[in-house]
Order: sequence, then C-alpha cells, then structure tokens
Amino acid sequence: LEKLQLRKLFIGGLSFETTDESLRAQHGLYNTRDPNTKRSRGFGFVTYSSVNEVDAAMDARPHKVDGRAVEPKRAVSREDSSRPGAHSTVKKMFVGGIKEDTDEEHLREYFSQFGKIEEVNIMTEKNSDKRRGFAFITFDDHDAVDRIVIQKYHTVNGHNCEVRKALSREEMNRVDLIMEATVVMEEAAEVVVAMETRVEATAVAAVAMITTTMVVEAILEEVSYLVNRFAMFLLLFSWIWDMQVKFSYHAASVANNTDFLQATLEVAEATTTLATTTINLPLTTAQ
Repeated sequence: LEKLQLRKLFIGGLSFETTDESLRAQHGLYNTRDPNTKRSRGFGFVTYSSVNEVDAAMDARPHKVDGRAVEPKRAVSREDSSRPGAHSTVKKMFVGGIKEDTDEEHLREYFSQFGKIEEVNIMTEKNSDKRRGFAFITFDDHDAVDRIVIQKYHTVNGHNCEVRKALSREEMNRVDLIMEATVVMEEAAEVVVAMETRVEATAVAAVAMITTTMVVEAILEEVSYLVNRFAMFLLLFSWIWDMQVKFSYHAASVANNTDFLQATLEVAEATTTLATTTINLPLTTAQ
C-alpha cells in the first residue's frame, strides 16, 4: 500500500458554509470544522486509494465545491509543515548534491516524469565553468514541484540529491515574517496560559479567604452569644446569692416564725429553678 501522505490532497478556499455532505459529494472530501463554532474552517482534506488518483485529480483542475472554486494541493506532512516555504506555491525548485558527471540531460530525463520542464540551470563559478554542485529547475505547474518535494528522496544519475522549493528573496522575507509572527503568537499564547493559571489560583485563594472569613464570623457571633448568656447567668447568680443571704438573715431573726421561714425557703427554691431553666435554654443565635 502506498504511503498515506502521498495519497492526500489539501483543499483550500472552501466556503465557510460548506457542509460535510457537500464535501463528500466531491471526491470524498473531509471538511475541517472549528471545534467551538462547528463551522467550516475554510479548508479540508481528501484521501484517495492510490497516488494515481491524486495525480488524476490534480490534472482535472480547476475544481469547484458548492459553486466555489477551490485550491487543491498535495498535503504536507506535520513533520515538514514547519519548514520554510513548505506551504508556498512555486514552480521553481532547488536541486543539491549534483556531481560533476551529472549534466542537464540527466536532470531533464529524471524530473520530466513529474511534469513539463521549462528550464534547467546548473550553477557554475563566476569566472569558470566549474560546477557548484546544485541547480534550479523550473516547471510549468507548481504541482510538479510539490510532487517532487513531498517524496524527499531522489536519485539522479546514480547519485542521491536534495530537493526543496526555491524561494525568491521576497518569498524568503515573507516566510521569515510568518515564522517570526508564529513565534510571537506562541510566546503570547504561553503568557496567556500563565496568566490564566495565575487568575485561577487567585480566584481559588479568594474563595478560600471568603469561606474562612464567613466561618470566623459565625464562630465569633456564637462566642459573643455565649458570653452574653454567661454574663446574664453571673448577674442572676449574684442576685440569687444576695437574696439567699438576706432571707437567711431574716430567718435567723425570726426563728420562731415557722410560716415565714417556709415562705422564705419556697422563694429561694423558685429562684433557683428559674436560674437553672435560664441556663439550660437552647444556645441558638438570634437571627
């Protein structure tokens, strides 16, 4: 079975209203959707059963989905997607590792299988015909370059060679800007994540402080209530003690008066009962 990466196409320029159903009606395309909005993210992928079917799909360009022209390209692997110019659309490529015994005919013979070649330029020293070991090849279609680069390994005239997309100075500057912007965005994302973590930690700490404050306030309120009850008890006890002393004094002075003494004892007992009842009331805080 041919490698999966070679059998995949990237489809750009999709409508944001495009659905999975309309994509499946077009070559079995797979739409990519934003996980939050569930809307199309403007691109998708299609996987074929063979590389020949991919070639046929590219030869049949242009394509339309939902009446809108789309941009099919050979899918770039995750490993290669971070390389400079990986997603650029160019018709010119760089070929390195060319040996002295490899000439233009060898390059044309091998690379013409991928597409129509417009120009082959083997680089030489300025003041001599000594070859510098690399060349540039220009095709009539960017797909030829994509096909060659995606395969990575090529052997020309018995020698392994290196291939990659040839970028102009303007394109290189644009790629550098994109890479710098990507780095800045990644750093900004890390800062945002760190800030979110700190905010979450602060929120947790704030909730803990509020909870602790509420508990402390409840405890202080209950303690205040108990202190007030205890103060009332001391006052009542002091009054009862004072009353018992007075009644004892009067009882001693009128020891022969049995009725008065009985009344005194009943008042003391009633007062003690009242005090005991007050102490045993439920300790509930008034609302």
